[in-house]
Amino acid sequence: MMSPPRLLSTAMAAHLPRLPFLLFVFLAVYVPASHGNPAMLPTTYDYSMCSDSVMCGGVNITYPFYLSDGIRETANYTSYSCGYTDLKITCQGGEGLNPTPVVRLGGDSYTVLDISYDSSTIILADSDVLLGSPRCPKPCHNVTFDHEWLRYNSSSYDNLTFFYDCYYKLGDRVPPDIHKYQINCSGFTSPLAGTASFVFTDEELGTAQDYELAHCDENFTVPVQRKALMGYEPYMLARGGYVDVLKMGFELEWNRATKEKDQCYRCEGSGGRCAYGQSKAFLGCLCSGRKVGNPECKSSSLE
Repeated sequence: MMSPPRLLSTAMAAHLPRLPFLLFVFLAVYVPASHGNPAMLPTTYDYSMCSDSVMCGGVNITYPFYLSDGIRETANYTSYSCGYTDLKITCQGGEGLNPTPVVRLGGDSYTVLDISYDSSTIILADSDVLLGSPRCPKPCHNVTFDHEWLRYNSSSYDNLTFFYDCYYKLGDRVPPDIHKYQINCSGFTSPLAGTASFVFTDEELGTAQDYELAHCDENFTVPVQRKALMGYEPYMLARGGYVDVLKMGFELEWNRATKEKDQCYRCEGSGGRCAYGQSKAFLGCLCSGRKVGNPECKSSSLE
């Protein structure tokens, strides 16, 4: 005859309410341990991710820029790169195609035309413009980026503002005063009948406001190099000159580490290269001999 099930002792029952708490403590300790502390790097790293110089499409790529395949993941799931997070370059191009260096800003692709490490500047051109209609491409997005490491060179840049498919208020004919700004470029077409599209420099943008060109289907402001606009009258830009200006790209500066960014500043000052995570957190200093310092090479226990 089977004996009836034994009742839990009072002592055992007393411990039951604590199980959820103990489980919580276990998870709190175990889960971070399984994924690692994101601020910790191994004591050595793959030196190939910090190549002194890589050529892509005639552009020299070196620190603080890095190639997209120059990202590594540690055993504790921490991803890091040899360079500043926003300065990642993808070298695009397959068999039979010329390699093209490309960066992503605000989700859009920009072709790298040149990098000057002496002046800490990079020249970019909208990839959609370069690959679009060869005669009259249509810029279709603004330029957006995080200013953590990049900024406009205020002494060298200007803007072109495009207004597409505008319903101007003075009837079916474009008013004479703004006719010279109307895009009349072979290959540029408007999908809407009875509308017109325009392009203005910053200097002439007040004219657009006078004629309420805000009543347009779309408008975009695109940075360009100020020197590229020299010699172009408004009617010349509207008749296709804007294409050459856009293809010359625009210039950005990158912010080098400063004392305010203490860890990276100390790392670079000691001859190392700053390793950043995708969240833009400084993770360590990549030093010679594949060694990792924190925050500088001379403070590494392996030096």
